[in-house]
Amino acid sequence: MKTFKEYSDSFIITCNTEMLDFGTKDIEYCIYEGSRPLLTPYGNVFSHPSENLIRLIVTDIQLYSGLPMQMLSSLVLYSYKKDVFNNNDDPFLRLWENQLYTDPFVRFKTSGKASNQLIDQDDPLFNFAITNLTSLMGKVNDFSEKMISEIIMEESDLHPFPELIKLRYTCLSSDQKVAVQAMSSIHDACIVLPLMLVLGEISQMEYVRGLISLKIQSKEQYSEVLTGVVLVKTYLDSIIQKSAQGKTPSALIKNGESETVEFKSTLRWDIRAGKTNPAIERACLKTISAFLNTYGGNLLIGVRDDGSIEGIETDKFANDDKFLLHLWTLIRNYIGSDFSPYIRSKLDKMEEKTVCIVDCLPSSRPAFLRQPGYDEEMYIRVGPSSNALDISEALKYIEHRFRKQ
Repeated sequence: MKTFKEYSDSFIITCNTEMLDFGTKDIEYCIYEGSRPLLTPYGNVFSHPSENLIRLIVTDIQLYSGLPMQMLSSLVLYSYKKDVFNNNDDPFLRLWENQLYTDPFVRFKTSGKASNQLIDQDDPLFNFAITNLTSLMGKVNDFSEKMISEIIMEESDLHPFPELIKLRYTCLSSDQKVAVQAMSSIHDACIVLPLMLVLGEISQMEYVRGLISLKIQSKEQYSEVLTGVVLVKTYLDSIIQKSAQGKTPSALIKNGESETVEFKSTLRWDIRAGKTNPAIERACLKTISAFLNTYGGNLLIGVRDDGSIEGIETDKFANDDKFLLHLWTLIRNYIGSDFSPYIRSKLDKMEEKTVCIVDCLPSSRPAFLRQPGYDEEMYIRVGPSSNALDISEALKYIEHRFRKQ
């Protein structure tokens, strides 16, 4: 049975992307090439109850059909699960002992000794590493205490942490297990960091900084690792999310802000200053461009951060048509009219007020925000926020997210 790395190294999908589409079959969404279901490398049908996941996979296929594949994309993660992963004969468990006892956090918890992978004191990154690892060890200790309170174990003279880690891993869903295996394999990240990320015990940035600090990855690979983490998290989120397209604002608001949902009170009106403000417009445009550059999402304009309704009426347009015209003028002028096919907008009434839902699909090319008075910037989603990349980070992100070679 192949490991994730062995499978992804030989992975390739070839199809006619012009004939690619998806539709429903029974209670699941399926990908079709013309009239025939599209198959994974081992002959399994691409199908899943989550429309969001199927949309992500279609985008990946359009980007990479016949080309070297981004190993942590939804396409490879899903295909590995369908083609190879067997919960009753998990290939990762065959490598478990080696992965476990080379894990720097397991070594520290069981022996009290720091990993020999730690950056030496003469390295300029030493203080950076110590700060990050001290913070992470605090998170690991909290995680350990939490597991001890939740998992009943037999008494033993051995340190409980390794067994707790294994028990926690076995309780994951199959999709979560695949994600842990993928990050462990591709990032050489052992077990603890991938497991804690999947469980939401650490953030994406903590995961990346942890790898840098342990010299499992060099700082030059920051953007590559971050890209992979974003793709894995988006894959997992898409599995548990129903399609956002066509949802009412109340259904989106109920789950709160996330990597794929963000709220903005207004499009242009500065409530505190009592006047229009280009910075407010820019905040909305940041979110839209970040959704395009990552894996899509929904911006709700007219909803406050706490989920209560402000309504687009606060923006003081003459009517709804004027509001939408202004929104689309901003998008076309400052992001680009060529991204219009990836963006949909609709207005919905809620509590006698109007909310605008901007539904963004993942783009097949990078979107830059170009607004007068500001530097040109590229944004991506990292958790429930839109982060700007500096030039070197943007170049590396583009290479790994959008590359065709």
